[in-house]
Amino acid sequence: MPTHATRPPRRLDLTALYDLHHHNYLRYAELLLRTGDAHRAVDDAFDALAEIWQHVLSTSSPAACAWQTVRDHVRALADPARLRPTAHLEPPQQDALLLHTVLNLPLDVVADLTGAEAATVHVHLRTLTARSSA
Repeated sequence: MPTHATRPPRRLDLTALYDLHHHNYLRYAELLLRTGDAHRAVDDAFDALAEIWQHVLSTSSPAACAWQTVRDHVRALADPARLRPTAHLEPPQQDALLLHTVLNLPLDVVADLTGAEAATVHVHLRTLTARSSA
């Protein structure tokens, strides 16, 4: 496994995104993984992003692409038992639940992190509330 010292340098804009959201990406990863695996998953996700960064920049939401890449890398390493409580939810609902309700992130931070609109995150949370009261 490569160490941080052997990782190739990243573009400044990708590094800025990493620096901006790293703490919350890591908090999310640590919900589902051991600490060492969480760090590895987030770093590996950004290595993967570095390889396709030009394409990511051409999308409508680079933040959404980054979130999906981090999420995919974390979920690939996650113990299925840790995912079971939210397995019945759609991915955006899982994200809203874990990031807002479990990690206590404000809606605007969840939106920035996932590349979604704050109103969309709110709708996902309302849908979960409606389900639980039905």
